[in-house]
Amino acid sequence: MMKNMVMKENQIHDNGGEGPMLKLHSCYELTLENWHMDRAESQYNVLVFITYGKISYWVNNETVCLEGGDALLIPVGSIRGGFSEHSSTHQRYATHFSSTGSEHLLPLLGCKDYSKTKIHSADYFKQRFSLLSHHWMMKSSFQSSLCFSILLEMLSIMNHDLNHEQFPSKKIKLVENIKKYILEHYQEPIKLLDISEYLERTPTYITNIFKEVTGFSPIEYLHHVRIDKSKDLMFYTSMSIREIADHTGFCDQAYFNRVFKKVTGYSPTSFLGDKRN
Repeated sequence: MMKNMVMKENQIHDNGGEGPMLKLHSCYELTLENWHMDRAESQYNVLVFITYGKISYWVNNETVCLEGGDALLIPVGSIRGGFSEHSSTHQRYATHFSSTGSEHLLPLLGCKDYSKTKIHSADYFKQRFSLLSHHWMMKSSFQSSLCFSILLEMLSIMNHDLNHEQFPSKKIKLVENIKKYILEHYQEPIKLLDISEYLERTPTYITNIFKEVTGFSPIEYLHHVRIDKSKDLMFYTSMSIREIADHTGFCDQAYFNRVFKKVTGYSPTSFLGDKRN
């Protein structure tokens, strides 16, 4: 079975060079003071996320100022450099990656110029970047699949925030409140009605606004949050699948198994078995 699982991963990311591919070349987190980088041509696409502090990047002939919560995508071939103010400390996550045929996955990947946006769910984005860095350093048969899926999710979030900067702040605030409620209560048996009563809005209104802004229904988002948390528990604890299902708000392990496979493409048993072997 493990041999077949490895073959599936290779098919996803190799596919004879025909399918879209995102390939990581580095991923890291840095906390620096008095940072400076000379201008040079970028050999890969670079995704940068600032968690706190302020820095400036030179991208071709422009100066791009970044602060906490900002994400910047620099395309391959760009002339880039950067600096921070004197005695100023900042923290940033960065990954260098190449893409083949991926411009069809996201419009962002087809842009020839840099892209910058404020990430609305900055804490979640930081968590995903941290997990990406963790998987990049791991050596397992699922490494490529995990890095591909996490990076694609992060780029999708950035593309989404770029596309939806025109949404009224009222809608954005409602969506952020829904996400906050889900992140705080995902371990509980949440129902759409619970969110509706908390925010004093009808279930239909909440679902329509959330899907308009995020592309997901609130329940779909809840599933993704729970599965992301369950994967973290698989990697960082020795909990059983039943314990993980209970801990992440799934009352029924069979239901957890179905949702996990729908979201990740793998059963929890296969995913957990590969990690622990």
